[in-house]
Amino acid sequence: MARIHLNQVSLDYPLYGAYDFSIKRRMLDRLVGDADGMRMIRAIDNISIEASSGARIGLFGPNGSGKSTLLRLIAGVYPASSGRIEIEGEVVPLLGLSAGANLDFVADDNISLLLRIGGRRPTPDIIDEIWAFTELDERMRRIPLRMFSSGMLMRVLFATATAFPADILLLDEWLSVVDEQFAAKAERRLLKLVSTAAIVVLASHDQGLLHRICNAIVRLEHGRVVATVPVASSSTARAHFQEICA
Repeated sequence: MARIHLNQVSLDYPLYGAYDFSIKRRMLDRLVGDADGMRMIRAIDNISIEASSGARIGLFGPNGSGKSTLLRLIAGVYPASSGRIEIEGEVVPLLGLSAGANLDFVADDNISLLLRIGGRRPTPDIIDEIWAFTELDERMRRIPLRMFSSGMLMRVLFATATAFPADILLLDEWLSVVDEQFAAKAERRLLKLVSTAAIVVLASHDQGLLHRICNAIVRLEHGRVVATVPVASSSTARAHFQEICA
């Protein structure tokens, strides 16, 4: 059974390189206090979320509200500064397709690398299946990714990232590919991945998309949860969501 449990989780970022040694800065530090010389920013502030199988959670809020950072906390990319995070189930984080790729490596080697990063063993059969999904010429498999067009690159990265089902699927915006001929096939695969995952957490600015995909929407501001709204088909629920997102 898949489960996400966040209990009063916070994340602080150190502001490296943000130091100002001017007289004005020193006078301000004496007033507000900066004893250790380290300035921090709280990106996630005391968030608690509980999700089990069947949950489809949307994260909504303005830029800088903490949506992407919260996804990366759940994925284990960032360690929490405080609080407790418990994850049960296999997590597939679709948070940026190019993460981990090396454009100087040939396509096959990149597929193997990305699979290993995701905890999968890159067998020849699996690599062949992923390449078949891209619909690219076989000769391209031995060419460095830096030689690929943007559309071809996205085919390889998308096919690799979505090759396996997920217990917990994390999406930072709805993935799209720049290759129009490949878009419909990619959309079908992504919808299948969403439908078969036990838990989906989707960060997006698209209210319509969140209503179609999610059964609960969490509104974030300045790293805090300011509202959690169940998604229903009623006009009252939609009006409530519009109100808190205004």
